[in-house]
Amino acid sequence: MNVAGVREELLKFLDEYWLSHDVLTDLTEACGSALPTSTLFYLDSMAIVMLFDKLASCLLNVSFAVKGSGEDHRDIWVREYADGVATFEARPFEE
Repeated sequence: MNVAGVREELLKFLDEYWLSHDVLTDLTEACGSALPTSTLFYLDSMAIVMLFDKLASCLLNVSFAVKGSGEDHRDIWVREYADGVATFEARPFEE
């Protein structure tokens, strides 16, 4: 995915939520390979989901999926995106 093409929109998003611009480096790494990768984001799960929601809304003609896990054993989640919106989501499981 071409994260660089929507860099300015993503930087505005990061600034709006007081997130470090280093997050953009992590996002670029995560999206830079055609193969599944494992990237460590120093954010909570909901912030990461919001980041990918924003990325999807900037890349209207791109379909992709992302899954993640947090520090808690049950903090796992999945999202699938197409045409700028989430088409499937499984939220973090709760006890």
